[in-house]
Amino acid sequence: MTENWDFYFARVDDRPASLFVDLGAVEEAPIERLPAMAYVRVEMNTPRGDGLSSNEEYDALIALEDAVLPKLEGADHAYVGRCTTNGCRDFFFYTAHPQGWEARVAEAFRGFPDYRFEAGSNPDPGWSTYLEYLYPSAIDHQCIQNRRVCQTLEQNGDRLDTPRDIDHWAEFAEAGDAQAFANRAQALGFSLRVPIAANEDGQYSVHLWRKDLPSFAEIDSVTLPLFHLAEDHGGRYDGWETQLVSAD
Repeated sequence: MTENWDFYFARVDDRPASLFVDLGAVEEAPIERLPAMAYVRVEMNTPRGDGLSSNEEYDALIALEDAVLPKLEGADHAYVGRCTTNGCRDFFFYTAHPQGWEARVAEAFRGFPDYRFEAGSNPDPGWSTYLEYLYPSAIDHQCIQNRRVCQTLEQNGDRLDTPRDIDHWAEFAEAGDAQAFANRAQALGFSLRVPIAANEDGQYSVHLWRKDLPSFAEIDSVTLPLFHLAEDHGGRYDGWETQLVSAD
C-alpha cells in the first residue's frame, strides 16, 4: 500500500513479539473494496528461545518473503503487516477475494517445501486486525518516532554519545493542566524554555528542555515519562528535537 513502514516490539499473549507494519495505511483504512482479512502463518525452523526470529534463519526468511509476497499482493490484495511471535511469522493482508486465498497461498509456497504454513481469512470490513492489533499504540508510536529521530542524527554524522540540550513540547487545553504538567516535569529535572502561553490553536504549549543523551538506548527513558505526565494532565506530548553533534 504505502512506503511508510516501520517495526516495533510488543507482547502478544504475554509473549515477546516483533511487528512490522504499514503505518501509512491508517490514512486509508478501512478500504471498502477490501473487506476480508487474510493471513499466512509460517512456522519458523530455528526460532530463538523467546520465539522471535534468529540470526541463523534471517536470510532464509528474507528469501521467502521476497519470493512469496509479490505473488500474494495485487490490486485486490493489500499487504499491511506481519507479526513474529511464539515461533511463527504471521503475514496479514486485506483482500477482495477471500474465497481463493488458500489456493493462492499454496501456489506461492510451492518453492519452499521446508516451511510449514497455514492460510485463512475472516470477514473484517472495519479492518480491526490492522487498527487494533497491528497498528502501534500511542506509546509504541512515540518509540518509533524516537528511533527515527536518532537514525536521522546518526545518518548525519552524529555518534549519539554526547549529552546535549534536548527540547520537548506538550500541549494542553487548559492553562492549569499545562502548569501542573510543567511543575511535575521540573521535579524530574526539566526546565521551561519559555513561559507557558496559548498558541494560535488555543492550546497551551509547554516547551521544556533538559540535558540528556539522545541515543537509541536512552531516549525512550527520557521521553516516555513526559508522555505519561502529559496524559495524566489531559494533554499530549508533542515530541522532541535536539542539535546535531558532528563526529568531526
